[in-house]
Amino acid sequence: MRRYRLIALLCAAASVASMVGVTMLEYAEPDARGRYVQHEEAVQVADLPEAERAAASSSTIDTSTFATHLPVVSIDTAGVEIPGRILKRSTLEALGDAAPPHVPRTDATFATLAADGRATIPARVEVFDAAGDAGDGDGTAATGGADADAAAAGDDAGTVGGTAAAGDADAPRANRLSDAPVLSLEAEVRVRGHSSRHFDKKSYAIGFTEEDRVTEVDADVLGMGADDNWVLHGPFLDKTLLRNYICYQLAGEIMPYTPDTRFCEVFLNGSYQGVYLCMESVKFGQDRVALTPTDPRYAQTCYIVKRDWADKASQSAIDDFLGAAGIAEKGTSLELLYPTASTLTEAQRAWIISDVDAIEKALYSYDYDTKGYGIFSVLDVDSFVDYLLVSELTLNADAGSYSTYFYKDARGPLAVGPVWDFNNAFDNYMDRDLGESGFITPEKPLFFMLYRDDAFCERLIVRWRELRSSLWTDERIIALIDGARAYLGPAIERNYRVWGYSFDPATVSQDARLAPDERNPATYDQALEQLKSAALDRAAWLDRNIEHVRMYSHESAVRPYNH
Repeated sequence: MRRYRLIALLCAAASVASMVGVTMLEYAEPDARGRYVQHEEAVQVADLPEAERAAASSSTIDTSTFATHLPVVSIDTAGVEIPGRILKRSTLEALGDAAPPHVPRTDATFATLAADGRATIPARVEVFDAAGDAGDGDGTAATGGADADAAAAGDDAGTVGGTAAAGDADAPRANRLSDAPVLSLEAEVRVRGHSSRHFDKKSYAIGFTEEDRVTEVDADVLGMGADDNWVLHGPFLDKTLLRNYICYQLAGEIMPYTPDTRFCEVFLNGSYQGVYLCMESVKFGQDRVALTPTDPRYAQTCYIVKRDWADKASQSAIDDFLGAAGIAEKGTSLELLYPTASTLTEAQRAWIISDVDAIEKALYSYDYDTKGYGIFSVLDVDSFVDYLLVSELTLNADAGSYSTYFYKDARGPLAVGPVWDFNNAFDNYMDRDLGESGFITPEKPLFFMLYRDDAFCERLIVRWRELRSSLWTDERIIALIDGARAYLGPAIERNYRVWGYSFDPATVSQDARLAPDERNPATYDQALEQLKSAALDRAAWLDRNIEHVRMYSHESAVRPYNH
């Protein structure tokens, strides 16, 4: 009898948990891969021997004397312009026959192509990381290529680029372009981004290949795992240089597959380009979004899709219910990222479209919240809770509209993520001040109906309080910002030797500054204080108002959605 009473009690407890819709145990632990926190674990300027420290602290950007504690990425295109920059229709019309090859991105803007009509050009990409800055958390350098051992050892034990390292062969060393690279590969390179393509400081997509420009080559870049596809994000609108790094760290503590990142300094054809963030791209892979590999024998498959600006040149856009019904935001489309075109079968494409449609239709159906077969039976609800809270905390106004990814294993629920693109986070949105905004995600078409469910709103409230008492306290947020800024150290000054003019709004185009002009910080310190204030103010606002998400599911307001 005792056994049966125990079973009854357990069933009752489970029932209560189900009705409430929240338990602390429901939420997944952080990504099992763990995260390398660069500003805490990498070699700092202070860790270098005295001579090396002096060299790395210099503001010089001369290639012959340049030294830094950060990893260095060098791109050599033999002087050929990297395609992908944005031209406006008026500019193309003015150039006439002299206009470069281009392809439409929208009705008003066009992306340049290479002279041969391709979206990329070949380049040599080299990575310098003699200090073992990134490694894999144990202080060792990430290896790649035949020169890796030589780079790790230097020309002679105890030397650095020909300079004695205080007699200590094991002492960390500054990175110089005169050293042997730890990675040297052929690559296809293009300018990437959407609004960021208008910035003077470009961001780049890099794909490692064989010399045939077709065969992909996987390489471990700075300890982030092996893959052929990488991103170099060049902060320009974000004068702190920190937003993407900070936000990926905040998200990475709670969400799987959050892209790994590494600060680095970049040279293009021998010219210093400043501080960049080397990042994993969002794609299928063992070290990326690790789903069950697709099998062409079966129609049912895992997939990764992205809601973003509609790209007229894209061949991977798919029709979906929200787009066809006019519910999705105008000018956006759903793009199928995996399976890729090289492996995707027509049967799989049809199944993916059908599956996406079924989920989207369920979101807007009368019985969307019906237990057992409603939308919550096909969604990874925890991923949506965490994604929305990351978006609300960071004031990421693009979430749900642009750069929004979803993934699904063949027989699993649909999850939202990985997170992407925080250039506009923490009140750095170009068009207007979001500092006084209320909730920014409930009205997004992809999330609108989730907020109509009272149990989902309760989960948001509980999860927010949990995070604010542990991983997202004010103290941890400020420590993260201060730690990252301290880690960059002299690299900030070097960056603004090239891009310092951008602190004056009059020196940059309207497409590359905040509006109105008075929102633009005049100095780096001012930019840093703006970031801190925006982060703390937003967290405090959510502390005061998180319970108000209940209004979106209140029966007096949305009774048609709750039956």
